[in-house]
Amino acid sequence: MSAGRTGSLARGAPRWRLALLAGGGCLGLLAACSAGPGPSSHRSAAAAPSTHQAAPSPSAAVPLSVQVTPAAYQLPSGISREVVLPSGGNLLIIGGLNQRSVTTRTITQLNPVTGRTTHAGHLAAASHDAAGAVLGGQPYLFGGGVAASLATVQSLRNGGAATVAGQLPRPRSDLSSVTLSGTAYLIGGYDGATYDRAVLATANGSAFHTVARLPVPVRYAAVAGTGGQIYVFGGQTTAGPSRVIQRVNLATHRASVVGHLPAPVTGATAFTLGGRIFIAGGQVATSGGALASTGAVLAYNPARHSAATAGRLPVPVSNAASAVVGSTAFVVGGTDGNRQVPTVAQVKLVPDTAAYPGADASPAAGDPSGVHTDAYDDETLTSAPWLRPAHGKGHLAPHSDPSVLPGDILIADDWNNRLLIVDPQGRVRWQFPRPGDLAPGQHFMLPDDAFFSPNGRDIIATEEEYSTVSVISIARHKIIYRYGTPGVPGSGPNFVSNPDDAMMMPGGDMITADIKNCRVLLLSPPARQVHRPRRILGTTGVCGHNPPHEFGSPNGAFPTTNGSYIITEITGDWATQMSLSGHVAWSAHPPGVAYPSDTNEVYPGRYLTADYSPAGQVVEFNSHGRLLWRFGGLNHPSLALPLPNGDILVNDDYNHRVIVIDPVKNKIVWQYGHTGVPGTAPGYLNDPDGVDLVPPDSMLITHAPTMGQP
Repeated sequence: MSAGRTGSLARGAPRWRLALLAGGGCLGLLAACSAGPGPSSHRSAAAAPSTHQAAPSPSAAVPLSVQVTPAAYQLPSGISREVVLPSGGNLLIIGGLNQRSVTTRTITQLNPVTGRTTHAGHLAAASHDAAGAVLGGQPYLFGGGVAASLATVQSLRNGGAATVAGQLPRPRSDLSSVTLSGTAYLIGGYDGATYDRAVLATANGSAFHTVARLPVPVRYAAVAGTGGQIYVFGGQTTAGPSRVIQRVNLATHRASVVGHLPAPVTGATAFTLGGRIFIAGGQVATSGGALASTGAVLAYNPARHSAATAGRLPVPVSNAASAVVGSTAFVVGGTDGNRQVPTVAQVKLVPDTAAYPGADASPAAGDPSGVHTDAYDDETLTSAPWLRPAHGKGHLAPHSDPSVLPGDILIADDWNNRLLIVDPQGRVRWQFPRPGDLAPGQHFMLPDDAFFSPNGRDIIATEEEYSTVSVISIARHKIIYRYGTPGVPGSGPNFVSNPDDAMMMPGGDMITADIKNCRVLLLSPPARQVHRPRRILGTTGVCGHNPPHEFGSPNGAFPTTNGSYIITEITGDWATQMSLSGHVAWSAHPPGVAYPSDTNEVYPGRYLTADYSPAGQVVEFNSHGRLLWRFGGLNHPSLALPLPNGDILVNDDYNHRVIVIDPVKNKIVWQYGHTGVPGTAPGYLNDPDGVDLVPPDSMLITHAPTMGQP
C-alpha cells in the first residue's frame, strides 16, 4: 500500500465527526475560524459569485462537519495540472495534462450536478500548470507552459477559441491564483530558471502590478484567501516541498511566514467554504523519502496558524484543481502518482448530525422516511468496522495494489450465505450473520447483491433464490425488515420471484428488479413495515422489451445522475434509461454481450455492464450501443462498478473472486479470492455476486443528491 493511501498530513477522527464549531470558537486544530467569508482559489482556479444556495454562515451557532464525497459521476477521462473556473453554475476545465500525459488546448464545461460535459472551445495555446480567474464575468488563463514557461494571458470566449488578451511581466508556470473583491492575485511560480516571489494583482487581465513579495519563493503552492488576507500553503522550493504557511496582508502589502503545516506538501489545492479555508491533496514524503499523493483534506486554523485533518478525498491526488460553486467545493482530476484520474470530489459543510447525504438526524415523530429515527450516536458510529484500526495479515492475490481502492468493500458472498466487509489489504472487517444474529427459525440464504443505504446505517441485501429482500442494521447485526416470503416465489403482496439489486432511496423507499415476474417494484419505507408494492413498473407476468409497459426479465435498476434509472433486461440483451414516471430516454443493446447484468452509469453518456456468461466480460458503451471498452477472460461476472480513480470494481462470480481492473493498463490490479477455488476461510469466496464501497464512497450515498424518487 502506498504512503499516499495510508499516510496523511495529520491524523484525525472519521470525516463526518470532525465538527467545525461556527460562531466564534474553534474545536482545537479541527476548526478553521475566519474573519468572514469571501471568494477564494488555489493554484489553478478562482471562485466567483453564484446564485446557488449560500454556504452556511460562520456566525450561525450550528456545529458543522466537513463532508467529503465522490461525485456520482466521473470525467470522461483523467486530467491533471488543469485550471478549473466556475461559470454560471457550471465548471470550466481548461488545458492541463490529459490521460496520455499530453498538454491539451481543450476547454470543457462540466455541469457539477448532473456530471454532463460539453465541449466549450480551445485555448489559443496549449498549457498546463497555469493559473485562472474570472474578472468582470470573463474567464482568464495566466501563463503556464508546455516545454517552457509562457507569459501569455488568454481570454476565454463562450462557444469558441480563446484569444490572447495580453502578457504577464515575464513567463510564469506552476503559479497559483486567488480572486478577492474582483481582483485576481497571481502568486509564486517558475520562469524556467528561478522561483518567483512576486504577488501580482490584476483587475482586467491585462494590467499587472506587484502588491507584495513572498519571503519564501514557491511553485505549486496551494492558495486561498478571505477577509483581505491571502494564505499560501506549502509548495515546492529549491530545497524541496515546504511546510511553510505564508500570509499576504493586502492592506499593508506585506507577506510573512505565519505558521507551518504538519508536514511538507506540494501540488495541493485550497479553497474557502463558509469563511473557512481547506487544503486538499498534494504530494508528501514517504518514509523512504519519495513523494506520494495524499488524500488528506486539512482545515486551516488562522488563530493558531496550523492545520489538521478534516476529511479525506476519495482518491489521493496531487496537482488537482478546485473551484467553489454555491456551497460546494469541487476537487477535479489530479494524479494519483501513476496516472491522471477522472475523479470529481465534493466538499461541503453540513450539520454535524447530517454528514451523509439523505440522512436525517432527528425526523419528526412517526416520520416513515427512514429505517431508523434515532440520531447518529456512538453505537452507530462504532459499529462501522471500517472506522476501527485493522490488525493482522491480509489475504490478497499476489501483485495486488491496495491503493487502488478508496476504502473497504462490501461483498455479497452468495454461496457462502454471508456478507463480508473486506479492507484493501484483504482483511475481513465485518461479517453477517454471526452466531446469534438471526432470530429463531430465521435464515439468511444466497445473498446475491448488497448495498449500503443512503444514510450509511443499513445494508439492503437481495436473497434472490430465497425470494426475499432484507434490510440489515449494521449497528444491531439484525434483519429489521423483509419483503417477500422466504423460500416461496410468487407475485402477490409480499411475494417476489428472484428479486435482484434492491436499493434504498434517500426518502426510505426501495426499488428492486423482480426478474421472473418481469417487473420493477417500488416498495414503501421499511419503517412502515408495509408488505405490498407501492408501485409496479411493467406488467406482472408479461415478459418482453416494451418499456415502460413491459420488461424482459429485468435484473437491475441503477440510478443515474439525472434522476432516472438504467434498467437491464436479460431477454433480448437490453439496457434502457427511463424515469420512474415512465419516460424512456433510450434503449440499446450492450455490444457483444450474451447476458447483460446490472448496467450502470460511469458518467452521463457512458455506461458499464457485466456479461454474466462463461465468456464473461465487462463492457463500456454509449446510449447508441457503440462499444467504448471491453475486458474479457472472466467467468460469469455479474456486477461492475466504476471507482473514483477510474478503475473498475468487479465481482467475477464463478472465478470466486472480487477484482479491480485498470482500464488504462487493461489489467487486474487487485484481487481478493483464489481464482477458480471456492472456500470459506479468510481470502476465499464462493460465488461472490455483489459489491459496494463502504460509506461515504458507497453507491447510494454518492447518488443520493440526484437519485429519482417515486
